[in-house]
Amino acid sequence: MQGHGGPVSPPSTNERSVVVCGTAGGVGTSIISALLAEYRAATSLGGASWWVDAAGNDGDLHQRLRATGDEALLRTAAGTGLLPAPEAAITDVVVHAWRFGAVPVVDAGARPLTVLPELCEPELSDVTPVLVVGPRPDLLNRSREVFSEWEHAGLLQRTIVVICCQVPTLNHQALTGMLTDAVTGQVAGVIGMEYEPVLGAGTSLDKVAQQQFLPTTWESLQRLAASTVVR
Repeated sequence: MQGHGGPVSPPSTNERSVVVCGTAGGVGTSIISALLAEYRAATSLGGASWWVDAAGNDGDLHQRLRATGDEALLRTAAGTGLLPAPEAAITDVVVHAWRFGAVPVVDAGARPLTVLPELCEPELSDVTPVLVVGPRPDLLNRSREVFSEWEHAGLLQRTIVVICCQVPTLNHQALTGMLTDAVTGQVAGVIGMEYEPVLGAGTSLDKVAQQQFLPTTWESLQRLAASTVVR
C-alpha cells in the first residue's frame, strides 16, 4: 500500500470516511471504530463499510468479531470488511479503500499528534476525525495537549469527541459535563458512551453479541453514525 497513485475521490455516498484516534491508550479507540463500521454496514453501507486496523498493535478484534474469508479482507456477519494496514500512512489506507469503492473507518490508535498533519491534508478534507477520550481526571488532563494542537491546526472544529466509559462504577457524569462545556462550540459534536457490559466482558463482539447491547449503546452508535453523514 505504497503511495497514493494519483488523485482519488471518495465514493459517492452521504457517509463520510472516518479516522478515529484515542487521546491515550486503552480508552476504547479500536472498539468504537469497529462498532461504528459495523453499525454502518448493518444500516446503510453494507459491504462498502470497512474497518481499517492502522493502530500498529497486535489486536484481536477480527477474532472477537468472528470475521471470516480472505485474510486480505475479512468480512463480519454484518458485512464489514476488515483490512489490516501495518505501517501504512493514514492517507494511503483511506485512498486505498476509496479505490475499491469502500467508505472506511480507520483505527489510528493512540497517535493523535502523529496523524494530525495527515488529517490536515487536502486529500482528507472530507474525512471526519473522531477523538476518543476516557472520563478519568488523569486521562482528561493528558488529552489537553491533543485538544490544543488539534485546535491550533484548525482540525478540532470538524472533530467528533466520544467520551467512552469503560468502568461500571465510575461516576463520569460530572467529568463528561465539564468536558462537554469546555469543547462545545469548538468541536463538531460530543457523544457519551455509557458503560456496556458486553464490551466490559472482553469476549465476542459478533452480531449475536451485539444484539445484547444496552439501548443506550445503540443510541450512542446511532448518534456517532449520524455525525458522519453529509448534511
